Amino acid sequence: MPLRIGNNISAINAARNLNKNSADFTKRIERLSSGLRINRGADDAAGLAVSEGMRSEILGMKQAVQNASQGTSLIQLAEGSLNETSNMLARMRELAVQSSNSTINDSNREGLTSEFNQLIQEVDRIALSTTYNDTVLLTGFGNSVEQSGELSTSLAGFAGASEVGVSGAVPGTYVFTDTSDQDNQITLSITLDDGTTLTQSIDVGASLDRDNGQNLVATGTTFLANVDRLGVQVTLVGPGVDDTETLRSTAADAGTGGDFIIDDQAVSLAAGESLANVATQLHTVLTGLTPPGSATYDATLDEVQIDAAGHDISGAGASALGLIPGNSYVDGRLHGKTIVVTEGSGGSLQVGANDGANNRIEINIGDMRASGNELNLNGLSIANQQSARSTITRIDSAILAVARQRGVLGATQNRLQYTTFNLENAIENLQAAESSIRDADVAEEVSAFTRGQILTQAATAMAAQANALPQTALTLLQ
Repeated sequence: MPLRIGNNISAINAARNLNKNSADFTKRIERLSSGLRINRGADDAAGLAVSEGMRSEILGMKQAVQNASQGTSLIQLAEGSLNETSNMLARMRELAVQSSNSTINDSNREGLTSEFNQLIQEVDRIALSTTYNDTVLLTGFGNSVEQSGELSTSLAGFAGASEVGVSGAVPGTYVFTDTSDQDNQITLSITLDDGTTLTQSIDVGASLDRDNGQNLVATGTTFLANVDRLGVQVTLVGPGVDDTETLRSTAADAGTGGDFIIDDQAVSLAAGESLANVATQLHTVLTGLTPPGSATYDATLDEVQIDAAGHDISGAGASALGLIPGNSYVDGRLHGKTIVVTEGSGGSLQVGANDGANNRIEINIGDMRASGNELNLNGLSIANQQSARSTITRIDSAILAVARQRGVLGATQNRLQYTTFNLENAIENLQAAESSIRDADVAEEVSAFTRGQILTQAATAMAAQANALPQTALTLLQ
């Protein structure tokens, strides 16, 4: 090897290796001190992107656990207040039973009435004062069903549905598919804003009777069709349960015809008149009454549907149409009917890290005031024996409504507990996945650190030796 003094190639080589070893040594120190394999994008660009996404999802899940815990607290608060409401209703029923007895007179009932009225006021006060973070819970919380028959057509009085409840249903328009009158199947579906369609079919055959070739809810009974995956419960009724306001025809046409009497007004129906024309004639008269009624022709079911609005209907024309109460369920009557669920204040718990209906749990609490449509305690009195006896049944319905609401809240609370367990398990597994990408392997890094330390020291020593090499050339110049 030639001996040169212009350029010390050995020193340059030693310096290059020293810089390389020093950089690796510095990286190992950084990883060991931070505990992370990836400290910047240059360390692993793809790994950084993946692990950052995992980190944000983990943080979202941890917050979702807290949301579920706070939701449980909210439910416990509401359920505790409803427990006291239930106790008061039981006492009110006790007072009604006592007032129904002939061993006391109306003067004795004054004291009972005083306590009874105070309890009704207390039911209202509790409903109005049960709040969570300044939000009233018992006057209607969360999503609710639109009660108008024009919007929720399943509640118009002709489909056999008397009531619709929601427990976790998302807002939107739900549509029934009930095409066959022999399959005992009911399908309910909703299309969400993002285009996703949620659908569930249930078999109601076990609860239907067979009568004259039709599958129907038995006379005087009700059946709760629970579309649980969508969070909707529909109460279907049989004949004799909801016979108050609506009527429907069973004849193919006006038959022999005759006068159709609405209160004191007569509508003459011609023999053999089509049902569509009959509906038009009746509708003209009914809409002019106070309160107004209506009559429409349903081509799908081939029947006249009459909302009497409390008016008396009689006459040969009514008999010719074969009018019967309109609101009883027969297989196939729900087809095309809708349920509209409107979005209320509150009631939505974010229990997932992302957007979407499957990351939320809806809580629905009805109006539990004494004057609300759930309890409906308006006008109750135990001031005399007759009113006290009729009050017992009304209070029984209110007790059932409270118990049902408490059951829904309890079920949701249990669901939140399992949701929390699932989130905690997901957090653990996702954290392990993120750790495998991002965290430093200490054993590997210590080995690399020791290697880098030795190489750095060796390169430093060789750089010193290489720098001394040109000194030998001086001896030749002396």
